[in-house]
Amino acid sequence: MNTIPISRRCLLVTLLALSARHEVSAQSVEERVTEIRARYNAIEGVKLRIKAIEFEAQDEPLSGTCTLHYQGEELVKVHLAYGAGDHGASDEYFYYTKGVLFFAYASDGSWGFTGATLPNGESETIDTVTEHRVYIENGTVLRHLEKKATSKKSAELKGSLAKAPNSPGSDTERASQLLQHGLRAVGIHDSGSALAVFEP
Repeated sequence: MNTIPISRRCLLVTLLALSARHEVSAQSVEERVTEIRARYNAIEGVKLRIKAIEFEAQDEPLSGTCTLHYQGEELVKVHLAYGAGDHGASDEYFYYTKGVLFFAYASDGSWGFTGATLPNGESETIDTVTEHRVYIENGTVLRHLEKKATSKKSAELKGSLAKAPNSPGSDTERASQLLQHGLRAVGIHDSGSALAVFEP
């Protein structure tokens, strides 16, 4: 005879069902991320035709280059390299299948003063680089990974970044911004449309 009360049995069955659903959901996210990585590698593994467009805002310190990458006649990758002021610059890469954004990568660099003075009398500076990897499905963020490195010696920054682990992204505002930039960047055809990517 089963001695577990009906209410407890129902709760147990519900918890098991929810656990199984979460496991399937997590597995399906992993499968989708793996498929996105395969599409990314396919684009990076072939020679693409490129077209470069320079842009510069008239009323704010924003300028850079947009490089459009084509496989045949299809736009598959957009690279925005830009600076917005004296203390930082970004490289943003967006990847598409038939005009649909599926991945965004950004490397954001900045520098500032530490407040200390070097022996030669100059102000000490510190450099920071943050990388974002945003996996996208149906116009929404599926997964956001982030890594960051900081160094007072710029020559050591690349090595520090390579050793830094990818962690779940905490800067959701930047992930959302990359999503918006990527959705707009597919329409770039001249300097005006490149600048339009950055409009609020």
